[in-house]
Amino acid sequence: MKKDRVLNNTLGGLIKKFSENDVIATLEKEYSSRPSRQIPTRQIDDTSFVKNVKIPAETVQRFAEQLSKNGVYSPLVVRPKRSHYELILGRKRYQGGRKAGLTEFPCVIVKASDEEVLLMLLADTRDQREANVVEMALICRELNERYGYTQETLAKLSHQSRSQITNTMRILRLPDAVLDDICLGKLSYGHGKAIASLSQDDITEIVKTIYEKKLSVRETERLVKDRLAGQNQSTGSLISPIIQDESEDTVTLSFASKKEKEIFLKSLKNVR
Repeated sequence: MKKDRVLNNTLGGLIKKFSENDVIATLEKEYSSRPSRQIPTRQIDDTSFVKNVKIPAETVQRFAEQLSKNGVYSPLVVRPKRSHYELILGRKRYQGGRKAGLTEFPCVIVKASDEEVLLMLLADTRDQREANVVEMALICRELNERYGYTQETLAKLSHQSRSQITNTMRILRLPDAVLDDICLGKLSYGHGKAIASLSQDDITEIVKTIYEKKLSVRETERLVKDRLAGQNQSTGSLISPIIQDESEDTVTLSFASKKEKEIFLKSLKNVR
């Protein structure tokens, strides 16, 4: 059984540290005062945990223009990894610099375990104004599956409720193409959360409808509820309610209709 790291005295201080609001700003201030080293761009690899998370082209272009005009204003934070270096902090600067054609970056080299890197990434994503929910979901899943962090602990670290963490991680059920669209701002997190409970075929169909009819999140939620209600009525299958909130000993469920709720409750009575 996985052990929640919050119970580990050795890492208790680490978790407390990464729960603070300004931890990344403090770390970057600390790192910027350290001696930096120019490292060729070709020797720097993107952050392995979130390298597939798309950054909008306009964001990369904005950073490219800033770096071309003003130079690299703050060093990247990297760690040694075999014959290369792996990026930890400064991903937008890194992508923008590559687009601008920079052949090297000033870098602060630190020794950090995978767990420490994930905690830094979580705090960085949490504190960004342009936070990427897919990035947050991937980081939380890694901390949960690899190191046993509970959703309650992840909620504390990310300054969210446990239900928000549950819903954030649920969007990873979506196809990669849909997750890419959320990263790029073509679909909102609200759209993704609304369709995450559907089958892959239904998701593909409803995403197409969202684009064609320019559906709002509310309209998408209604469409999903109607779809689920129709499927349950035609097949007689077990209702799949949406989790609205949960705590250690309670769960609040949302149903598409009163009839759906009655069918669900009736099905529970038949369970022995």
